[in-house]
Amino acid sequence: MAILRDVAREAGTLARELRTRAAATAWEKAPGHPVTEADLAVNTLIARRLGAARPDYGWLSEETVDDLHNRNKPRVWVVDPIDGTRAYMREGDPFWCVAMAVVEAGEVIAGVIYAPDFDHLYEARRGGGAYLNGDPIFVSSQASEAGCRMIATESMIRHESWPERWPEMTLADPKPNATLLRMALVASGAWDATLALFRKSDWDLAPGTILVREAGGVASTHLGEPYGFNRRVPAQRSLIAAGKRLHPLLMRRTSHVVLPDPNGQVTQPETMTKPESADMGQTPTSTKQLLHIVIGGELKDVTEVEFEDLSKIDFVGAFPNYAAAYDAWKSAAQRTVDNAEMRYFILHAHKLLDPETGSHHHV
Repeated sequence: MAILRDVAREAGTLARELRTRAAATAWEKAPGHPVTEADLAVNTLIARRLGAARPDYGWLSEETVDDLHNRNKPRVWVVDPIDGTRAYMREGDPFWCVAMAVVEAGEVIAGVIYAPDFDHLYEARRGGGAYLNGDPIFVSSQASEAGCRMIATESMIRHESWPERWPEMTLADPKPNATLLRMALVASGAWDATLALFRKSDWDLAPGTILVREAGGVASTHLGEPYGFNRRVPAQRSLIAAGKRLHPLLMRRTSHVVLPDPNGQVTQPETMTKPESADMGQTPTSTKQLLHIVIGGELKDVTEVEFEDLSKIDFVGAFPNYAAAYDAWKSAAQRTVDNAEMRYFILHAHKLLDPETGSHHHV
């Protein structure tokens, strides 16, 4: 924890020093996902400091090319050098942070989130409680959806397609750009819950997950699945973070929403199991070509998979394995991250029908 605290503050100081010129040296690493000179500089600083302190740990960071070999270690650093880059680029917007965590056997065991503009250092370790600048913090005692203080996209909450309309609640305005700061605000009791019904990377969630958990709350997918970090694809399908009495109410309301699991699991609420941590030492040996198709389009209803206009379906491509399809899906999905109705999907075609013969062919 001492290492995490010191590095977080040092990285936050560097980010603030670089902030003025960072906005002028920004580019898009993927459509809709900006990166700045500061993101990379902070990433380099953190990697150097943490690598020197714990050379035997693995490494996973938003601003480093993912390498399964580097993550095949008993313990792994999970880092987001600057979470909330768009906020960081906006003058006067304080909702960005530096975040780090340690993952062991798929579980996050320690983490820090530092918001330099507030000088707020959130920290937690397994079994040790959660703290803000050294003082204990706890999630709120909110036990009903009505009157809940929620950090979520208003267009999603107010969408008319929900089978059961959401009750009146207070929505964050402005909504903090950084997912980890949203989780920190839930952990501290400043807000009751945060909800995101789309894919989140491990670095978006790991530091916040242990903070919420040690503050007495729950952070999981919208199906209630506990997070298994450092899997083959380091990402999770969604996020609900709230106190233990409010969390199941939010899960009940959202559990019918079908979202892809980045690691290919098809878990549904009635067959829910805990995600397994990836065994990085094992890789598939089969060379069989399996057909995966990536498509997207605007949905009529965010709770169903019914496209608004089939003539406007975006065919991204066909791929021989899930990993290749996932990379294509991620690139396409990132282009429309702010459009709740525009969704991309991976179709795994395990059978083909030959209309001439009526026979089925496995692919």
